[in-house]
Amino acid sequence: MNKIILDISAKEEFQKQFSRAIELVKRTPGTTLVIPAGEYTVSGERAKWAQKSLFEGAFGKFPQPSMFNPKYVYDRGLDLTGVKNAVIDARGVTLLVDGYMEPVTVANCENLEIVGLTVDHVRKPFSRGVIEKIKTFGDELRLEVRLDEGNEVHARTPNMIRHLILDPETKESICVQFKKYDFVDKNRLIFWVKEHVRQGVVKEGMLFYTIHSCHSRPGILLENSKNITLTDVTIHSQPGMGIVGNRCEDVYIRGLRVVPSKGDHVSTASDATHFTAMKGDLIFENCEAGWQGDDFTNVHAYFHDVAYEYGDNTYLLREKTPDGTHAQSLDYPDEGDILELVSHATLEKLGEYRVVSCEPRHEDWACKVTLDRALPEDTRGMMLADVTRLPHVEVRNCYIHDHFARGILLKNRDSLVENCRFENVQGPAIVAAAESWWYEGVCPANITVRNNSVKNCAAFWGEAAGVVVKADCEKAAGQSIFNITVENNTVEAPECAHGVYVRNVKGFYISGNEINCAKEPVVTENCDGDCQSADKSLF
Repeated sequence: MNKIILDISAKEEFQKQFSRAIELVKRTPGTTLVIPAGEYTVSGERAKWAQKSLFEGAFGKFPQPSMFNPKYVYDRGLDLTGVKNAVIDARGVTLLVDGYMEPVTVANCENLEIVGLTVDHVRKPFSRGVIEKIKTFGDELRLEVRLDEGNEVHARTPNMIRHLILDPETKESICVQFKKYDFVDKNRLIFWVKEHVRQGVVKEGMLFYTIHSCHSRPGILLENSKNITLTDVTIHSQPGMGIVGNRCEDVYIRGLRVVPSKGDHVSTASDATHFTAMKGDLIFENCEAGWQGDDFTNVHAYFHDVAYEYGDNTYLLREKTPDGTHAQSLDYPDEGDILELVSHATLEKLGEYRVVSCEPRHEDWACKVTLDRALPEDTRGMMLADVTRLPHVEVRNCYIHDHFARGILLKNRDSLVENCRFENVQGPAIVAAAESWWYEGVCPANITVRNNSVKNCAAFWGEAAGVVVKADCEKAAGQSIFNITVENNTVEAPECAHGVYVRNVKGFYISGNEINCAKEPVVTENCDGDCQSADKSLF
């Protein structure tokens, strides 16, 4: 394999050097591009403008609609679009992102590996401080927060999106909801805690984080690419998700770390990773994710409504997730893909259809498809999802801890979660559940969860600490989920009611688990008689 070493001694800025080197890599397949170890700043005028605008309040109290839509213009850092048959050797390399942008773009690539890269920010997408005073007013708490030097905010900076309160001694995080906040000056904020939070839980001297964004561009985008490997990549911060993968085939993630930089307790503003409309394999091995704003990973297809019927088995389909797709690019099927028709209210399967042709209409956020046969005459209350674009998922030997939402969220038809450790996740460790209300699906099947350790998860919300399997919709009915195996796991969650919660399943097998929780270890609802257990005492 050819080797190119990036010449960092040149006066030209790093991003331009990298772009020139990538053009050479494209012309010489089989090349390893070596970036010498060190810290490199990546930025752009748009990136700096976006960060400044957010902090000054130009995007409003909730900046997501401005920063997370298909027409949002953004800068890219390392753009690898079109690279094939190459390795980017970035061991010891840290990208210091100055502003809000997409630091790494992998689009239309094949047979590409990125090794050792770290992504962090000059000014983190959150602010950190200390709770100096707590005053009680009836059933409410008034928290006076002093922000650390370098974490200053403006009067209109968004400060009501996500928060984290942390005991600096025990490292225990506390989940609270705020009624409002008052701006005192650039280093001081006052937060009012809702009535249901117990007095005495929050104490003076605790660390306080306010996270200023939710969804935006990811730290690493993988799109329309095949056979992509990320090895020993680290993401310390990002004002959106860590990694978003969309319309890819065969992605291997080994040794990924989505964790805060030293001294901090917040990593990405949203999911550590998120994969949509995938084919082939999606493999996670020896990864760690902690202190992110949402799931470790969420794997799914999108549901589409039928917007218009042309005749001759031809229809206009429109994806209707509340925030659009996670890559903010159109979701559409390919010729030959199988679409599954389901009920929005119950998530029961109503039929399957093969795509004869598809015309993506990007500007209309829709696609025109011709199917092998006609849909029902009245499709109100029905949705279509591309079940061809559902990958085989394996999550092995990973450590997932101390973050919002769920650990792993699966909406695919073939998964293994094995030898993983889940600690202090605010919701359940593992969830397999289509979500009709979020237009993400489909109902999962063929999932094995074994030899995992779950500790102190779902203390704040969720039906169970360890495993939750359900059709998440208005009127879940029938057994729309198939073949779920839960074996040899340890669940230690004395504050949570249940260890495993399963409903709408045909074929549920549970064996060899040790579960310590407040009430029934295992709960099954609306499952057929095919539920089997070697642990009769658990039911």
